Amino acid sequence: MALQNLPRVTQLDLAFVELPDTHPAASLSRTIPVHGFLVHHPDGAILVDTGVGLGNKFIDNLYRPTRTSLEVALAAHGVALDQIVVVVNSHLHFDHCGQNPSLFDTSATFYSQSVEIDTVMADEYYTDRRWALCPPSRQRRVIGDEQIADGVKILATPGHTAGHQSVLIEAGHERVVVGGQLVWAADEIGAEVASASNVDPVAELQDAAVNSIRRIKALHPRVIYLSHCDAHHPLGEPPPTAQP
Repeated sequence: MALQNLPRVTQLDLAFVELPDTHPAASLSRTIPVHGFLVHHPDGAILVDTGVGLGNKFIDNLYRPTRTSLEVALAAHGVALDQIVVVVNSHLHFDHCGQNPSLFDTSATFYSQSVEIDTVMADEYYTDRRWALCPPSRQRRVIGDEQIADGVKILATPGHTAGHQSVLIEAGHERVVVGGQLVWAADEIGAEVASASNVDPVAELQDAAVNSIRRIKALHPRVIYLSHCDAHHPLGEPPPTAQP
């Protein structure tokens, strides 16, 4: 069943992190925001990414995160943790799945690309597995694209990681996209650039990253919400229903 109106999308400011010298984007900016996104869907709230978690001394020492708890961020918009019905992690790096555990005791279903989960399982240094891996009964492995609610579809957008995914929200002729870390900076969308700041290793994922940018652009969304920078508005300002 198609949605009649675009659900409101709210940007959640979940953290700031300090990039270490070794980070490929450190020369561009040392302090970056970490955003999550709340989709106010009529069938229940959908959350895209959960920010940085607690209890990892290595991450705390290296990135010096300043966090806002997910519970507080959601409450500011009238939503409780147990009202989240779906969590979509754009990918499973520590700053996108860190507060997943605050939802492990709820009934939310977690969606990640199967290849992303396999990477977490194969590489102990990829992320914090305590944050990334939810209870198996609540995990939904996605292979490619998948419709998850009326007017809401997960799109495979590999590039930043092999298992990166975005979320398309559409009603009528209107579309918005939660692009996660599709790009590092919004101007990379217009330029169709797979920058070394966002794609590592570039040699393996550059073509996939450019193709993912082109795929999202071809949808002609009103707005593309991004994890570490301001939203990109290819067609001008988003309609009021999509405003954060």
